[in-house]
Amino acid sequence: MSRRWTYRPWTVFALLILLIPALAACGGGTATAPTTAPAAAATDAPAPTAAPTEAMAATEAPTEAMAATEAPTEAAMADEMSGQLTIAGSSALLPLIQEAANQFQTMHPGAQITVTAGGSGAGRTQVCEGKIDIGNSDVPISDDEKTKLSCADAEMTPVAIQAFAPVANKEGPGSVTSLTKDQLVGIFNGTVTNWKDVGGDDTDIILVNRAKGSGTRSNMAKFLFGGDDAQFAEGASEEDNNETVKTTVAQTPGAISYLGFAYLSDPDLLAFSIDGVAPTKADIQAGKWPIGGPGYAITKGAPAPLAKAFLDYVTSAEFQGSDAFDKLGFVPAK
Repeated sequence: MSRRWTYRPWTVFALLILLIPALAACGGGTATAPTTAPAAAATDAPAPTAAPTEAMAATEAPTEAMAATEAPTEAAMADEMSGQLTIAGSSALLPLIQEAANQFQTMHPGAQITVTAGGSGAGRTQVCEGKIDIGNSDVPISDDEKTKLSCADAEMTPVAIQAFAPVANKEGPGSVTSLTKDQLVGIFNGTVTNWKDVGGDDTDIILVNRAKGSGTRSNMAKFLFGGDDAQFAEGASEEDNNETVKTTVAQTPGAISYLGFAYLSDPDLLAFSIDGVAPTKADIQAGKWPIGGPGYAITKGAPAPLAKAFLDYVTSAEFQGSDAFDKLGFVPAK
């Protein structure tokens, strides 16, 4: 006999109680999914910050590249202050240029500078021939020299205002300490041959000249003879530089010559005033002293880096305002 199913309300109620948690579980999974995704996104959020860090690194790369670019520049600057530099020419300028070289080498130990004399003419010739880096001269290089020496590109840098004075051995002039221009013209052209003719002792005048091409001689010829070098008396001894002139005159009674102011301090020499104007720096600065002019440093074309660095120093306010000028009897070019 079959069993008949009978509806019982409590049974349905029991089933519903059992199904509600299951439905809640299913509904809760659907609701929590969005909250899980943002949580994961929040956890992963720091990852994008890696990109800015890499970008920053990328932006820093040019800085390093710039540093690498600057390094050769600093090295090049160091190279400009090192190496060998040869300078020759004017013996009148020699003491000043040697002083500048000493100071420059103290500041830049990598620089080796050799300064010699030989005369302005030799300085102009040798620099144009490429034998030296800088040629010192008491006078500008002439147009004729530029043509003959293939030196049209010569560059001249005034480095000082220099002056020259007639000097004599103290034996001969007697009490004479000043000569007129006319008296000096007569002495150096050979028409005045005894010191007594200009008020001195009865002693023969012995002429000591500079070699032709000398800037010192050119300045003296300009003052005495309007630049006509041929008017100097023939037969006078000729010396290559101011130092040998100084020595020869100091050792020779009756001798007379001319020197750059840097050489006038020798106690065995008498430096003459001219027409009552004394050979002093004050008179040079005042424009009263009649013999002299700019001294030049000459290069063939634009100077090489080391030569330029040296010339920049020589013409700088630091050196031009130094006591070297007072000590050596030069007037600054600037």
